Amino acid sequence: MSMRVTLRTLRHLILTQGIPNSNSTAGGSPQGLRHRVWKLLLGVYKTSADEYLGLVAKGPSSVFDKVKNDAFRTLMGDVSFGKVVDEGMIIRVLNAFAWRAKDYPTSRLVNLQFSYVQGMNVLAAPFLYVMPELDAFYTFATFIHHTCPLYVQPALEGVHCGIKLLDKCLMIADPQLHVFLKSKNLDPVMYAFPPVMTFSSCTPPLGEVLKLWDFLLSYGVHMNILCIVGQLVLMRNEILKSPSPMKILRTFPKLDAKRVIGMSIKVLEGIPDSLYDMLVRHVFDAMVCDSVLNDDE
Repeated sequence: MSMRVTLRTLRHLILTQGIPNSNSTAGGSPQGLRHRVWKLLLGVYKTSADEYLGLVAKGPSSVFDKVKNDAFRTLMGDVSFGKVVDEGMIIRVLNAFAWRAKDYPTSRLVNLQFSYVQGMNVLAAPFLYVMPELDAFYTFATFIHHTCPLYVQPALEGVHCGIKLLDKCLMIADPQLHVFLKSKNLDPVMYAFPPVMTFSSCTPPLGEVLKLWDFLLSYGVHMNILCIVGQLVLMRNEILKSPSPMKILRTFPKLDAKRVIGMSIKVLEGIPDSLYDMLVRHVFDAMVCDSVLNDDE
């Protein structure tokens, strides 16, 4: 069986059955199977303890203070996360990433810059929870460089593009809700910035985030935009009845991954091919981001 067929089968199993927790542990967390599946989905086949230890041994990078200031706030309210991942692990991975990024080859087609930016600590959190520190470092770095490079540029172009695409998708999925939010002067950047920037990893509980990420890593992180639209549609009745909907939108309800994924697939059915193509490409294609961000419609 070819790797392509194997991955297709794996993705289908994840969608229909999910990834069960196993009895083996990664850093004290029963996520051994998820650990291996995420590495496979992201194509992480090699790690180097010598390289990682060398990066850690370099000491504080130029962004160390930013990393340290953000590290202790990472998923603060999640007790299970704190039992598995300590502040030192987050600091080491992000500081090592900053050192390694200095030597990362630039693209011939677009000038990408990699270093620590806002929200990276929350993006690193699921990897550190699911797998040992060494594997988490390489899997996180691969995720950043190859899966969502435009989301971690200094100006967060991909995030802002994702928010504009979310607005377009919501207008199609639920015109009434879209018009209502516009009438209240509620731009998606006001309520959707955190879940877009972090691929919903900021929306508790962590156990549901992991299930959502199983889906996103299988079918593409661009689907996070449709998952957020799905959450809004699921909240629509409460939002439409509220005289102050921002109070509801300020904190999304607890994540129910299965329900949100199901709704995102329903939303997808109504999305035109041209818009879906932009969704797929906006996380890595600077031309798509430029086009969307410069569209004043």
